[in-house]
Amino acid sequence: MLEIKNGILNGVEYPATLADINFSVNEGELFCIYGTQDDYVTALIRSMLGLQPLKSGFITIDGDVIDTSSAAYFRNMFSYVPHDLDMPWDKITDVLTSPFEKKNKITKKMLKAELDSFGIDAALLDSDYSKLQKHIAQLILIIVAVLSDRPYLIIDKLYSEIPANLLMPYLKDYATEKHSVVIVSDDEDVKRMCDKSLILDINV
Repeated sequence: MLEIKNGILNGVEYPATLADINFSVNEGELFCIYGTQDDYVTALIRSMLGLQPLKSGFITIDGDVIDTSSAAYFRNMFSYVPHDLDMPWDKITDVLTSPFEKKNKITKKMLKAELDSFGIDAALLDSDYSKLQKHIAQLILIIVAVLSDRPYLIIDKLYSEIPANLLMPYLKDYATEKHSVVIVSDDEDVKRMCDKSLILDINV
């Protein structure tokens, strides 16, 4: 279980109207961080990944506190899919030879099979990365993350062009296999299809 208790984010303006952050994500759950405040979302994700300490409060995994001494160890339990997809790749399949995942050998054939289930032409795997639509690139990285089989998956600001009715059942199946998924989105359908949500918006 991933849990944040009495969390106050570091490095952002923190108005008195914004409550401390408290939530837990259990094995098998989809959790939506719903909000439009990019700086708050970025600070929260960096905190969950152990890259930035909370100003106060604490983050735990299965009861063990994530701090500066343990962050690197716990980070190996996460797959992270970014929203900013400006990567120095020639093709999207370059991710398979990057440090993104070392535990499981993910092949192009495996990716093609998964893309078929989304009705996406696997020929896109051979196209120039710079010409690949951002939402397609993010979807492929989500598939790579799922195949990586780490306990926790964080998806940073899901592209709205990815159909929720296709992606969410896919992620739910993944979660039921002893995983936890955190999705940043401002899509009401995504929020509705998650088990829990956190509204992270100073205007709400």
